[in-house]
Amino acid sequence: MPVYRMITTIINNIEIRKKLTLSYLLVVFLPVLTVGMLLTQSLKEQSVEHAVEQSLNNAEKIKKQVEETLKLALNVSFNFYFDNKLIAIADKQYEDGLEVYQAYSEYDEFTKYMELYKEISGIRFYTENQTLLENWSFFILNEEVRSAAWVQQVMKNRGRVVWTLVPDPTKANEKHFSLVRQIFRSDMKFSGILVIAIHSQKLNSIISQEPYETLILTEENEVVASKDPSLLGKVFQGQSQEVAGDGRTVVKDTVYDGKPVKMIVQPITLENSDNALRVVSIVPLDTILLEANQVSIIAYSIMACSLVLAVFLILYFSGALSSRIGTLIKDIREVASGDFTLRSVIQGKDEIGQLSLHFNYMVKSIENLVLQVNEAVQQRHELELREKEMKFKMLANQVNPHFLFNVLETVRMKAHVQGEEDIANIVKSLGRLLRHNLEIGQEEISLASEMDIVRMYLEIQHFRFGDKLTFLLPDQEETEGMIILPMVLQPIVENAIVHGIEKKMGRGVVQIKIVREESCLNIEVRDNGIGMRAERVEDIARTLEEPFEESGQRIGLINVHQRLRLQYGAPYGLEVASEENKGTVIRIRIPIGGEDHV
Repeated sequence: MPVYRMITTIINNIEIRKKLTLSYLLVVFLPVLTVGMLLTQSLKEQSVEHAVEQSLNNAEKIKKQVEETLKLALNVSFNFYFDNKLIAIADKQYEDGLEVYQAYSEYDEFTKYMELYKEISGIRFYTENQTLLENWSFFILNEEVRSAAWVQQVMKNRGRVVWTLVPDPTKANEKHFSLVRQIFRSDMKFSGILVIAIHSQKLNSIISQEPYETLILTEENEVVASKDPSLLGKVFQGQSQEVAGDGRTVVKDTVYDGKPVKMIVQPITLENSDNALRVVSIVPLDTILLEANQVSIIAYSIMACSLVLAVFLILYFSGALSSRIGTLIKDIREVASGDFTLRSVIQGKDEIGQLSLHFNYMVKSIENLVLQVNEAVQQRHELELREKEMKFKMLANQVNPHFLFNVLETVRMKAHVQGEEDIANIVKSLGRLLRHNLEIGQEEISLASEMDIVRMYLEIQHFRFGDKLTFLLPDQEETEGMIILPMVLQPIVENAIVHGIEKKMGRGVVQIKIVREESCLNIEVRDNGIGMRAERVEDIARTLEEPFEESGQRIGLINVHQRLRLQYGAPYGLEVASEENKGTVIRIRIPIGGEDHV
């Protein structure tokens, strides 16, 4: 841990500009250089792998096309293998040449198949029948021909197909890749040898579009087809004999024409034949890596330019960053010394610009807070003076409560003796109301007790107005278990009578309803007085949210609302709803049970 703290202390003491430069060297320069070298090597390997993969796909495609071409020739050979007419022509002993020509003219199958399949360049039949005459299709199997290697090979494979290069006597003995097989009579005695030559242009066209040198070889390594026409018929000198026994493709590194190459050998297994072909693709490494090396040079050039540019930008931005931070530090020191009028002049939308903007907000907030504190202190001082003045007035105007209660009791007794029960009851209610107001405190009381005070007040008002005023109060059961601040309902009821009922023509009704919700209690004071215009309702709602001013109107409503807000929190208080000439509803919203939410 001490080592960690020591390293942290050293790092914290280094300037930001040097930290950024060092971080760039450690986090950007060296990793980019290392990754660049690894990517270059990986690019070369991927280029070789891509070329090999492409050649493998091409070899597989060549294999399928060659198999389709050779399968066509194989199917034709089966037609001749079972052609009794061909066997009859080859085995018949002819008396003279005219009879031979007559037999030839009646048999045109060779010509038909050559015209039908462009892949076949020639069809020949070699027979031992000495009475036949040689033409472009029938040849005598003499000792010279019999001694040829391709004849010896096909004679060993009784009835099976041999694919090899065969000299074509009709074309100056040029070697052509051909299907060779024996033809037998019905008694399985030898009749002749069928040779179907494959058109060399067809095989060459299959590999002509390949990007690299591609050849088709026999098992004897003879070139059947090649992109280089000069190699046709020759023995391939490359090492292509390594083919997996299970027919899998072999990819190996070797040297061809003095250059390192990737050699891909794809075997082609031929149906009904004991020999096979090979597709050999030669992928020169220098050609493949040439493009990769060019890309590497471009990549290294871009990296070098990017790193140099990055060094310049690091130095430039770190210098600008240090300068702006220094300016901000200077501004902070000025504010710390007490200058709250200072504003930072750093511009921009980056982090430092945002920090400067919030710094200005903070300084402005501190300045406003200081002003608010000064105003609060002044208001508190004025409030204390006003409170002292009010206490003085209360003392000056205070009447001995016992004297007042004794006088009211004397009046009540005289009214009772004289039979004036209404006057006696009203005086009694007035006394209780005065006693309640003198003894009231700030503690919560039961809603039932508050409702009793409201009932006494309404009875006094009913004595004043007579039948003009009627009131409806909730049953006592509805108020059980509820508590409320004192002197909340009476000012609102008084407001309903003074501003609603007194100015109304006809009978007035004041009703108090209790509506319970899940978490709060709504007490509604309704009257059918003169009501108010919508503008007046909005004005009262706005006034309720403003600080209390003694000079304002409807002081009772404002006082009750502010007391409820202070006791229970913002969601609670008064709500006013009224329609002109229809009446007013004032809703008192408090938490159920009167819990203190502040």
